[in-house]
Amino acid sequence: MASNTKSAILAQHRANADLNTPLLPQVARDDSDLAADGMCAPLDERIIAAASAALENGQTHYVDVPGIGPLRAAVADYLKSVAGAHYRAGNVVITAGVQESRFLSIQMIGVQYDSIALPAVVHPGVRKALGVRGRNPRTMPVDPAQGYLPSIDAIVQAAADGCRLFYLESPSRLSGAAYAADEVAAISQIIADNDAAVIWDQGLASWVEGAYASAAALDSDCARAAVIGEAYSGMGLASWFVGYIAAPEAWVSSMQSQKQIMAICTSTASQYAALEAGQLYTEARGRQLSRLARLRTDLLGAAGEAGLTVVGGEAVNIIALKLSEDNMKKISRAGIDFAAGSLFGAPDVIRLNVNHSTAAALTALN
Repeated sequence: MASNTKSAILAQHRANADLNTPLLPQVARDDSDLAADGMCAPLDERIIAAASAALENGQTHYVDVPGIGPLRAAVADYLKSVAGAHYRAGNVVITAGVQESRFLSIQMIGVQYDSIALPAVVHPGVRKALGVRGRNPRTMPVDPAQGYLPSIDAIVQAAADGCRLFYLESPSRLSGAAYAADEVAAISQIIADNDAAVIWDQGLASWVEGAYASAAALDSDCARAAVIGEAYSGMGLASWFVGYIAAPEAWVSSMQSQKQIMAICTSTASQYAALEAGQLYTEARGRQLSRLARLRTDLLGAAGEAGLTVVGGEAVNIIALKLSEDNMKKISRAGIDFAAGSLFGAPDVIRLNVNHSTAAALTALN
C-alpha cells in the first residue's frame, strides 16, 4: 500500500469523531475506580473450575459461531425469567462482550433500515459502533427529569419523521432510569404500528429492584425486538467479555456471519465459565441486589445532606449526580475515577458505581 494511501486512511480515521469515541473501562481496576461499566466482583471457585475443566477436556478449539448450545439455551431461559422474553436458543448469539453486541446489532440490523433513532444521551459505545458505518443516525431528545430517557412523545416524533429502527437503553447506562410497564407497552405499540424494530439494551436490568419491563416481553412472535446485554452481571465475568444478543432468527444469521469475520467465536472456556455462572446466578444476584440497594440508599441520603442533585434511576448498581466542573475536579483530586457524563452526552453529570468506597467520592465534595 502506497504511503499516501496509508496517510489518507489514517487522516480519515482521525477525522471520524464517532469512531474515536473513548470507551469506558469494562471492569473496575480497584475499589477507587467507579467509572467502569462492570462491577468489581470475585469469581466463584466453581466458575474457575468450570473453565479449567473445559480446557482440560479439550475445549480449546473453535466452536459454533453463535455460541455453545447449552449457554445459548441458558441465556434464553434467563431472559425469560428476568424480562418475560419469548426467545429460544436459536434466537441467541453469544458475543465477546456487550460492545460487540452493540456493533453487531446496530450494523447488521441497521442495514435493513434507512436510519436509526437513538437517544441524545446514550452509552459512548453506541457512537463508536456507528463510527464504522453511520446508518444515518437520528437523535431523540431526552428528559433529564426522567433519567435522560427519550419520552414517548420523542419516540412518536421519530417514527413520524420516518425512522423505523430504534436504539433504546432501559435502564439508562448513565442514570439507571428504566421505562415503566405502561411506557414499554406504549413503545411496543409505536413499533408495531409503524412496522418498525427496536434494539433494546437491558444490560442493567439485573440491578432493578422489583418488576422490570422489557420490550422483548411484548414481542411474542420474536419479530421486532433485539435485546443485548452482559451475561450474568456481577458474577466476576466482566473481564472475560461474555455478552449476548437475542433477536429474531431472521436477523441472527447476518450477525452470525459478521461475527465469524470479526472474531470467529467467543472464547470457548469463557462460555463454559458463563454456563456455570448461570447456575449460581439467582442466589448470588439476590445477595448482591440487597447489598447494593442498602449502599445506594445510604449514598442517596448522604448526597441529599450535601445538597447534591441526584439523577433518578432504578438500577441500584450506579448513581448519577449533576455536578459543577469544580466538584468533578475535587473527586478526581481525591484519586477517584468516575464515568464522565460528557461521554454520554450529558456534560454536567457523572456516573459512579455503587460500592463500599463510593461514599469517599461524596466526602471529597465537602
